[in-house]
Amino acid sequence: MTLRLTMAFSDNPRVQPLKDGTVKPQNIELDCITLDPGTLFYRNLFYDEFDVSEMSISETLLALERSNGRRWDWSALPVFLSRGHHWPYLYVNTASGIASLADMRGKRIGVPDYDMTAALWFRITLKDLYGIEAKDNVWFNGRTKELSHGGALGLDRAGPVGVTHHWLTAEQTMDVMLDRGELDACTAIRPHTRVTAGDPTVIDRWGGTQLRDNPRLRRLCGDDGKAVVFEFYRKTRFFQPNHHVIVQNRILRDHPWVALELFDAFRRSKEIAYERARHWASTYLYFPGKDLEEQRTVIGDDPYPLGLNVMGRNIERAIQGSLEQGLLSKPLRLEDIYYRTTLKT
Repeated sequence: MTLRLTMAFSDNPRVQPLKDGTVKPQNIELDCITLDPGTLFYRNLFYDEFDVSEMSISETLLALERSNGRRWDWSALPVFLSRGHHWPYLYVNTASGIASLADMRGKRIGVPDYDMTAALWFRITLKDLYGIEAKDNVWFNGRTKELSHGGALGLDRAGPVGVTHHWLTAEQTMDVMLDRGELDACTAIRPHTRVTAGDPTVIDRWGGTQLRDNPRLRRLCGDDGKAVVFEFYRKTRFFQPNHHVIVQNRILRDHPWVALELFDAFRRSKEIAYERARHWASTYLYFPGKDLEEQRTVIGDDPYPLGLNVMGRNIERAIQGSLEQGLLSKPLRLEDIYYRTTLKT
């Protein structure tokens, strides 16, 4: 019997061999849908429509805690193929007094969604490297209550606890507020092709602020955050995984073998993607650069390890961070999150 499953993922090169059919899971046929992460997670939380999906780790934790047993009835697979850091898009107002991350205490900081995993790891980084707690700052949610992941999870009614947190309206955008000095820093400022301020149907609205040569704005990490990520890893030995894979429990209850079959398919897809990358690089690099050598020196040969033997402690730090930042109300265990057959991977 062959199962036909709908799988939704972002445009991730490590999943491409699975999407294009190079990797074929046994007895599973996948109908693949590609979406940007913000829209994908919105649809997971509001409509719960996919059989298998990439999903925010932080928002999975909250969904599991807040599930009524019918909505968000998922089990996760320890497949970690995303590091969606905001460091390249971290901008500060030049009048804010922020010269480095160490200066973030007491600042007004905008994030797309307070509960998103990239924001969770951003705050964990501030705490673990500089002793800055989430409660030391004032947080602004760039997405509206109606379209945010946090709104879908009920954070507008309950949480984040012990943290000063404000929601933007559809007329407000983080880029304009940062330019005016109403925010000191924003973690995800990316220019868009059109102005969408005031449009209540757009998840991530854009106000049209000039970024280049703007004397009021400065990108904080000139190296796209490489030094911060490497420093964090050297000090804590933590990766900062953003997304994993969720599967509907209605499928796993009838077909428990699906969990490990999909886990193995994602593992093979990643390995083939690595091989493709090495081949492509060899076609155009006249002199090999040192970036790969530097990364190997700090992180090792595999920047995207799968399975809980290696990555379990990273998820436990994310759980601890979620508790520290007023998101989760009680601890979760790895066995509360990941499907039972994958716990020893």
